[in-house]
Amino acid sequence: MKKTLAAALAVSLLSFGAAIAQEPTKAMSSTESKTTTNPVTGSTTTTKTEKSESKTAAGTKKHTKKHKKTTKKSGETKSTDTTKTETKTEAPAEKK
Repeated sequence: MKKTLAAALAVSLLSFGAAIAQEPTKAMSSTESKTTTNPVTGSTTTTKTEKSESKTAAGTKKHTKKHKKTTKKSGETKSTDTTKTETKTEAPAEKK
């Protein structure tokens, strides 16, 4: 009984220590929408940009997603999607 109790206590302490040691993830996101009209051709262009950035102990990850939709006077539409992901890993600080 004492051995199982001691083992359970050791596992719970290790789990608690690991939970405290982890740095929380910091995330930030934003969405922008922009509509423009060409006065010469009468076409309407809508651009939607979604940006997100997350920071962890290991580094930074940036993700950008862009959707562009153009509608002509005749009703014809053209859509373009662009996705870009950047990952930056930070070197661990050396202890002296």
